[in-house]
Amino acid sequence: MKNKLFIISLLILILIGNMTTIAIEKASANQKDKIIIYVDDDNIYGPWYGTIEYPYNSIQDAVNHSENDDTIFVFIGTYYESITIDKKIFVNGENKTSTIIDGCYNEFVVNIVDDNVQIDNFSIRNSGGFQKNAGIKIDSNNNIISNCIFYRTKTGININERFHNDITNCIFYKNGEGIYILSSEYDNISNCYFFHNGIGISVVSSEKIEIINCYANTNGIGYFFIDSNSIISKYCAAYDNNDNEGGFFINSCFNMEIFDCNVYHNGFGISTKNSSNININNCNLFNNTHNSIRTGRNSNNITISHCDLSENLRFSIYTKDSNLKINYNNIYNSLCGMECQDSICDACHNWWGSPFGPALFERKIKDKIFVKSSDVKIYPWQKEKIENAGSSWDIDFNRYNIEYNNSRYIEINLTGLDSDSDLVPDWWENKWDYDPYSWDDHKNIDYDKDGLNNIEECYTDKWDSNPYKKDIFLEIDWIEAVDPVNAPNKPPNNYIEKMIDVFRKNNISIHIDLGDLDGGEEIPFIINFSYSDLIDLYWDYFLHNDLNNPRKGIFHYSLICDFGAGPGFAFIGWDNLDSFQIAAQMIQNDHPLFSRGRMIIGGAIHELGHTLGLTVDDHGGNDNRVAKLFTIQWWKYRNYRSCMNYGHTYYIIDFSDGSHGKGDFNDWTHMDFSFFKNTHFIKPEN
Repeated sequence: MKNKLFIISLLILILIGNMTTIAIEKASANQKDKIIIYVDDDNIYGPWYGTIEYPYNSIQDAVNHSENDDTIFVFIGTYYESITIDKKIFVNGENKTSTIIDGCYNEFVVNIVDDNVQIDNFSIRNSGGFQKNAGIKIDSNNNIISNCIFYRTKTGININERFHNDITNCIFYKNGEGIYILSSEYDNISNCYFFHNGIGISVVSSEKIEIINCYANTNGIGYFFIDSNSIISKYCAAYDNNDNEGGFFINSCFNMEIFDCNVYHNGFGISTKNSSNININNCNLFNNTHNSIRTGRNSNNITISHCDLSENLRFSIYTKDSNLKINYNNIYNSLCGMECQDSICDACHNWWGSPFGPALFERKIKDKIFVKSSDVKIYPWQKEKIENAGSSWDIDFNRYNIEYNNSRYIEINLTGLDSDSDLVPDWWENKWDYDPYSWDDHKNIDYDKDGLNNIEECYTDKWDSNPYKKDIFLEIDWIEAVDPVNAPNKPPNNYIEKMIDVFRKNNISIHIDLGDLDGGEEIPFIINFSYSDLIDLYWDYFLHNDLNNPRKGIFHYSLICDFGAGPGFAFIGWDNLDSFQIAAQMIQNDHPLFSRGRMIIGGAIHELGHTLGLTVDDHGGNDNRVAKLFTIQWWKYRNYRSCMNYGHTYYIIDFSDGSHGKGDFNDWTHMDFSFFKNTHFIKPEN
């Protein structure tokens, strides 16, 4: 009996010992999970152990000394480095606005090459300006990027051929593209804010991407999708984006849903081309300037249901070469409720602002329909407004309160002695009657109100800039034409002179660079490029991939091609509306009676007007496609003798001075010469 008790006691002791060992091992493992490595740029002289007392000086050192599942905590500071993360770790900044990683214009600021990495609470800036350069370059899967700010990058986050990456609570501004997703799937973007980017989000050749509760404003395009499928955008806002571009652009996609979104005051609210099975449900689309919804180029099975489309400046719905179902929507108080060309459209069960349905002519309440070569059904219509149509929420315009700094990151370096250290050399101050020994605030002096301060006027002195007379600088690049002999894309000199004369007679000097002002060049042949490709061309041939190129903020930029992202439109290539593209062959196909040179310059002066702040909001005759010959709108604005009037664009190479009678508008006095570097699209108060 005693032997049995001894054996049992021994077994119990052994078991307790084993359990203690296991507990110690588990405690060690748990402790291991909680290891924190510290980084502080203030620890310049060492020692560097990664402890809170002796933190590493660089984030890369901490990564190199970490192991899987470690946490790296980075104190407030500015870290000038490019970081490669090749372990499963969590990198956490102390404060997202004050913990800054500056990539010093290298290929990437952070490159994630291992799976299951988390990055939180950083400002990430200054990537290189070449294609695929990025703030964070993701070459792995199952990563989380949260609570970060991205600015001054070619692309904020670049994801290429990966899956299950989540981006949440991040802010993107002053980037070529905020997020660029290529050939990837199952990525999620939520609660992010995009403003002053060429494109907020680009999704290319990808599938199963979710975009939830994001805001995009003052971009060229808020959300851009091409060659992608199974995309869902829910509870998103697109507002005050470029009035020549817009909110959601969908090209060559299928199986997409835009649900419960607010699309307010964009050029084009939602635009589809060559796309199918696109569902737009329970959205508010209002105050968009050109079209609230535009479909074209063989778009099929487009469904618009339970939406509220109201008070759009031109068209609520414009469709061409499309097949649509438009049911149970409120469509009212726009200049034209719907225009259908070469389309099949089931537009029954909608409320058109009246119990009597839509009108065939313009009415006081402004909703009408226009049908050309189409099969359209509109009856039966709703006799009363549909109460449950539209989104379930309103845009919170104060949700993000980010101060946007539009000044140069690095001032232009001017040659010559600067005795008073005011950033302008003595020779220029002597030339223009400034005292070279008395400091002047040249950075903020713009005597002639042409958008160029005295530092920029000094830089352009070699091209006869005058600080007391308005100067406009325009670089024109042209893509090699299919038929360069008979149909060249380089503008002819006689029409260049016409454009110069237009401004000269208004005491404005326009300096056009076709190769003699350090820019202006022929670009190798490319055809049918996308909006995203257009941004790459802007960075390659205007900025020359240099984020500190001094021409940025001085020159407007024009790209002439055969076929492009559109016939002619002003676009944002980086952060402001300083550029435009003219597709000469596309325009010539539509206007065969005009010479190619006239069309290029007619289109160029029109689009240049947009970069000078002449937008659709300014005047009802500006960009008014409803004002067709002998319509009420044509009659109303027939005296608006301006290149900004679609009826005169290629007939009149000039702006109006407002002297032509009722319905005219003085373009010259309404130009904003700083608009191309300080852009906004805020709807003016009535």
